[in-house]
Order: sequence, then structure tokens, then C-alpha cells
Amino acid sequence: MDWKPFWKVIEDAYRPDPIDHFEALKERLGDLKWFEIIEFQARFDEAVSSANLIDLWGAAYLINGGCSDDGFRDFRVWLVGRGRRAYEHALRDPDSLTDILDGDPVDGFGLDAAALRVYEEKTGMSDFYTRLDRAEADSPPPPPEGTDWDFEDESEMRKRFPKLCHLYLIPEHDE
Repeated sequence: MDWKPFWKVIEDAYRPDPIDHFEALKERLGDLKWFEIIEFQARFDEAVSSANLIDLWGAAYLINGGCSDDGFRDFRVWLVGRGRRAYEHALRDPDSLTDILDGDPVDGFGLDAAALRVYEEKTGMSDFYTRLDRAEADSPPPPPEGTDWDFEDESEMRKRFPKLCHLYLIPEHDE
């Protein structure tokens, strides 16, 4: 599956409510052939992997009040689910997330499992991951890209993400 139809599926399925979003994505994936569902998941995984950026992790840490490895993956799943424009902007400038956030913590609410569910319902088969492994390189994810920094350093957070800090941290005296 090329990127354009991938993002169309993602954007057609977007709903503000996480449960509705998950169900809408499953419904949209239900329109695809079984092999297109596998291709969709391969693209989804590629997008999540490409968002493995240290500054994006710092933003996720700030937004969610902490962020483990698994929490960062859930955050990236959520980001992919928000669509191409938000995703690409966030990769270039994590502080741009303020354009789509309202101050609440975020996670992907299982969006990365929607294709599996639909594939199993559609085919009755349990070979999703075997087929997915054939469709994508089966290697462990690389470490996040970028220079490591201390996510607990509030002054560094304020320097890197001034708009996000305005939403998620107690304002400084001059804000």
C-alpha cells in the first residue's frame, strides 16, 4: 500500500473519541482485501517507527506526565492516528502538537491492533503476524534518533517546547 491510500484510510477513520476512532478504523479496514490489511499494518508500523525521535519522546513525556518505552509507542500510535498533516508537523516540530491538543494526556487506544482484529474477522485465520513479517523487515526497532537529554529538566523542556509547556506545566512568572 502506498502512503497516499494509507493516510486516506487513517484520516477517513479519525474520530475525537478514542473508542469511536478505533471502531471507525476497523470499519474502514473492513472495506479492504485481506492482503491490503496486511499492507496497511506494514505502513502503520513504518510510520510509528519513523516517529521514534528523542525530541518527540520528550514532548510525549511532558504531555503525559512521564513516558515509558511502551507509553512512547502508544503516543506514536496516537500521533499516526491523527493523520498525515499532524504527524509530519510533529516530526519536524514537536511543539506544533499544541495545534491538536487540549491539555489531556494521549495514547493510541489500540489503533495498532485494528488491522489484526479485522484480518482475523475477515479471514478466520490467525496468521496475521506471519504474513506481516513477510511484508516488512523483521528487526528490532532502532533507538530513538536525536541527542539524548534529561526529560526531567524543566528549563530544557521550556526551551524545546514553549507552547506545550504553556499547556502542561505551571506557567513561569513571566508567562
